[in-house]
Amino acid sequence: MSAVAASAVAASAGPVAGGLLAASDWRRGQSPAVLLAWPAGLRLLPRTGPVRTGPVRTGPVRTGPVRTGPVRTGPVRTGPVPTGPVYGERRRLDPLGTLLVLLGTGCLTTACVEAADRGCGAPATLGFLAVGLVMGAPAVAHVRRHPDPVVDPALFRTRAFTAATLGLRSYFLTYAVPILAATPLFTGAWGWPSARAGLAVTPWPLTVLVVSMLSGRIVRAPGERTTAVVGGLCFAAGPVWWLLPAGGDGAHYAVGFIPGLVLTGVGAGLYQPVTFSAAGLLPARQLSLGSGVLMMSRQGGSALGVAALVVITGGAARPGLDALRAGWVFTAVTAALAAVAGAAVRTGVRADPGESGGSGTDPLRHH
Repeated sequence: MSAVAASAVAASAGPVAGGLLAASDWRRGQSPAVLLAWPAGLRLLPRTGPVRTGPVRTGPVRTGPVRTGPVRTGPVRTGPVPTGPVYGERRRLDPLGTLLVLLGTGCLTTACVEAADRGCGAPATLGFLAVGLVMGAPAVAHVRRHPDPVVDPALFRTRAFTAATLGLRSYFLTYAVPILAATPLFTGAWGWPSARAGLAVTPWPLTVLVVSMLSGRIVRAPGERTTAVVGGLCFAAGPVWWLLPAGGDGAHYAVGFIPGLVLTGVGAGLYQPVTFSAAGLLPARQLSLGSGVLMMSRQGGSALGVAALVVITGGAARPGLDALRAGWVFTAVTAALAAVAGAAVRTGVRADPGESGGSGTDPLRHH
């Protein structure tokens, strides 16, 4: 859960760093960050191998009289236990499934962008929308046939994992919208410089940092479901606060905007650790695949959310206050849907259908 909390802090701190870079030369900031992250990953990340899986060889049990004798006693010799990576069977790649998923998500995102530039009824908009929707049928058919699909349908037999996937998709549809809508408000309607606009959203990552540090204790107290629901509702409450009349005047920033930043920060710090931890419900052999599906839901939701904001604001470089308010309404609605999905999340038990006696029932379906 600490890794997820660190990711939430990093994502929330991005707009602050972006505002400061935009005020200087953003090209100088990205390359050093990547160059520092690469050797740090090689140095800090553990080196492990895949877990060996496969059928267990069995044979007839030999029976007969048991030979007994005196038990020898004496000092027990101990020594270091040899350790090392355990290598096992490799999963097959699924390039076709990956391509179908990328085409579907990419075409839907492009359709939203084209709708803002050319109109909802433009041939390009309708064409990309049709391709994105049509890609769903072959993608579903493919993952049901492929032995190692990019998205395994068996993952969604666990109800809590399905709820977490849908919740993350709704949550990240709205995750970037508050800040992307706040930036043109600060620099456009309020006339603030880029550096000041970047610093103006600092309460958000600071709140995420504090809540993430305490997220483990917070989750243990009310439980995963309550934490996820409260997190989603807090994230929805932030833009609702900005819809108040005080949010339209830069002089009322402390009262009209900071409380909303704090609420969204609390929501981010609570919701993400719980929902991303849902991958731990899956059997060990599906753990990495489940984590990848959750990350795919995150990235796809973020892309579609930014595209939706482009449609809402009409693609304007400096949208008006009414368009920004519409974006905040979209944020509140999708965050509320994420809270509803969080009501079905429970990550305290790991279920392995292969260990349930072969009945094919999922012991978590009732949660």
